[in-house]
Amino acid sequence: MGRSLTLIANPGSASRKYALFDGERPRVELHFEFIHEKLVCTLVRQGESHMLAVDFQDINATTSHVIGLLQASGDLRPNESIERIGLRIVAPSAYFLEDRIVDDELVARLRALQPRAPIHITATLAELEVLRNQFSRAEIIGISDSAFHITKPDYAWNYGISLDVADHFEIKRFGYHGLSVASVVRELQYAEKLPPRLLVCHLGSGASVSAVLYGKSVDTTMGYSPLEGVVMSTRSGSIDPTAVRTLKNVCHFDDTAVEEYLNNHSGLLGLGGSADIRELLRREEDGDNRARLALATYVYSVQKAIGQMVAGLGGMDALAFTGTVGERSSVMRERITARFHYLDLILDDQENRNYEPAKPITAINRLTCSKDVYIIPARESAEMVKHLVAVKLS
Repeated sequence: MGRSLTLIANPGSASRKYALFDGERPRVELHFEFIHEKLVCTLVRQGESHMLAVDFQDINATTSHVIGLLQASGDLRPNESIERIGLRIVAPSAYFLEDRIVDDELVARLRALQPRAPIHITATLAELEVLRNQFSRAEIIGISDSAFHITKPDYAWNYGISLDVADHFEIKRFGYHGLSVASVVRELQYAEKLPPRLLVCHLGSGASVSAVLYGKSVDTTMGYSPLEGVVMSTRSGSIDPTAVRTLKNVCHFDDTAVEEYLNNHSGLLGLGGSADIRELLRREEDGDNRARLALATYVYSVQKAIGQMVAGLGGMDALAFTGTVGERSSVMRERITARFHYLDLILDDQENRNYEPAKPITAINRLTCSKDVYIIPARESAEMVKHLVAVKLS
């Protein structure tokens, strides 16, 4: 009998990530993203990255190509099969505050929630349909992206609306990026560097700032959906509902169209004409004022969120950057922390600019006069595998 493996599927807002595991040992990762408007695939094996040629440009079609790419690369051998699949679930519901085996009830609940959060749940259902067709014999587990935030105090869950309405219809601040934040906490715990009061800035296509007290979430900037919070690549972040009503009227949007606009055509893209920070930085250097304004708005939005989370913690002991922007952009890290000398957050310019993702934790602060500032690559796939093991044991 051949060996059974685990596949992790992590569909993001602007990327698709897959990882193949043998037990809890990672074998290979595939990361699909757009670079200069062209879909590319990066294969990562034992810390080394290789670009794979792909003959399709629809990011929604990636799942159907995963098996072929894994077989072609030699990472999935003829005598091996995928027995279990972990799929990241982003959905506003108490039901999805825990990991669950995918069955007819789970699919029905996702479909029932689809009108409330059509952008994210439609993508999840599409991914799930392909996975069930491609891997008909595999057990699929829905891994909650909100579960880490279940430890928030009761007042951090509420909007200023009737509790009767909020409780009955589950209109709560569920929070997301929990798997990413949990992986950062786990890395710091493993290295015996976890401080009492930690801020985690997950900056990618989606972005959030989370407050962590003794390893437990106490608040995060995302709420009912991943649209709330800071300005993001294509998402507006928090916006006044009255402004949304005005936007609907002047642009002749219905509810679906305005949500699609706020999720996919706003943020850096709406402000600066590009969702790619690298492109905006190049244009800013050439004197493009619109790019400068977009980047300044983004930075200020994250800075305000950090201030919120510091208040939620009653202070802070360390700051961690993660996510593609948090890990890759020394300029954004420098600009975001520039206002926080009063919090004793001072970067070491050389360490920040020369960062290479060779270690699980890299300190980039001035050692003699600053609190800890870390870059910690998000390891959501490894975190999801640990969740899978827990589901199996239970």
